[in-house]
Amino acid sequence: MALSDEQFIAAWREGRGSPDRVAEITGMGIRGVYSRRQKLSRRGINLETVATTPQGAAQAVYTQSWSYTRERQATVENGHVVIFSDAHFWPGSRTVANEALLKVIKTLKPARIIANGDIFDGARISRHDPHGWGQPPSVKEELDACLERMHEIALAAKRGTPLDWNIGNHDQRFDRALAINAGQYDGVLERLSDKFPEWEMAWSLRLNGSVMIKHRQANGVHATYNNTLKGGLTMVTGHLHRLAVTPWADYTGRRWGVDTGTLADPLGPQFEYLENNATPWCSGFAVLTFKDGRLLPPELCEVIDGVAYFRGEAV
Repeated sequence: MALSDEQFIAAWREGRGSPDRVAEITGMGIRGVYSRRQKLSRRGINLETVATTPQGAAQAVYTQSWSYTRERQATVENGHVVIFSDAHFWPGSRTVANEALLKVIKTLKPARIIANGDIFDGARISRHDPHGWGQPPSVKEELDACLERMHEIALAAKRGTPLDWNIGNHDQRFDRALAINAGQYDGVLERLSDKFPEWEMAWSLRLNGSVMIKHRQANGVHATYNNTLKGGLTMVTGHLHRLAVTPWADYTGRRWGVDTGTLADPLGPQFEYLENNATPWCSGFAVLTFKDGRLLPPELCEVIDGVAYFRGEAV
């Protein structure tokens, strides 16, 4: 007898978010459990996966004292996942990459959209000294720009699409300034996550157990290689603004290190600290495609000479 949605959700809760345990409770195959969960996700009912190992259980306890959720887990059996990062939104018009992002989302209708950190810039609350007499936008002006741009992205997606936001080092500036200057108002003043209820915030998101998505890990020109080599998984990061895909393979199979570039213009005023130095930064974003739970080679949408290209075509 087929389970109703209510019965499946109840089994998920009884199984404490473990797909294997839900399969045991319901008698369904594990693939059927993942498929049913994905159908519910499309309708806006998101059932989170939790670790079932003793180590995972201990980590779940420790996570309660973290500033942000340590790791969220999800499954995409078939479909696309669009990942952008380092938007550093300031007031003004949308960048070429931002325009392309909206168009690609509307075309692909992704199963999930992930903002991989540094969406908020926080120029005025940086730990670094001002460059001079320039006037960067206020926190409110930046926040208003972020709210507008992120809401546009949510509207471009199909209804019920999960929206994830992995915290970046610039995003941290918002909550850190509050904690330093108004720590006694914890629970009274709104954190960054309170401003964006459409987006689920965490340090990282793991997809299908084999793809780790987080804002940053290794640095340097070989960061994507080192990330996937040392992480042991396909690793998708931002932070370095380089927009690159590095393949790797060993006895466990083929995987990739991905840098999601920057949604901002590398010549934008947010980056005056570069002092007009040459930089390998590139504007764009990444798209992951899953087939029967397996990740296919990652793709990039890349801005070249002011034009965004994806799959060989101008967007």
